[in-house]
Amino acid sequence: MNKVPPVERDLLTGGLTMSCAGLWCQFLSEEFDWQGNRSLSEYYKRRAQELSVAPTGSLHDRRLEEAIKAWKR
Repeated sequence: MNKVPPVERDLLTGGLTMSCAGLWCQFLSEEFDWQGNRSLSEYYKRRAQELSVAPTGSLHDRRLEEAIKAWKR
């Protein structure tokens, strides 16, 4: 199992930092691939690639937040 990334939030908006969101998407992509869930693996892989070129800032994404909560339990 991969090491679970830390959750880092923007102090001003409370959203995930872009780098944190990218790490989580990469982590989730690898985990879903390992579980054999191709569609979710591809979804999070695509998101990780998009976030790797995103400008500095924060992200508010309900779907990603729910996935993080599920792993943090």
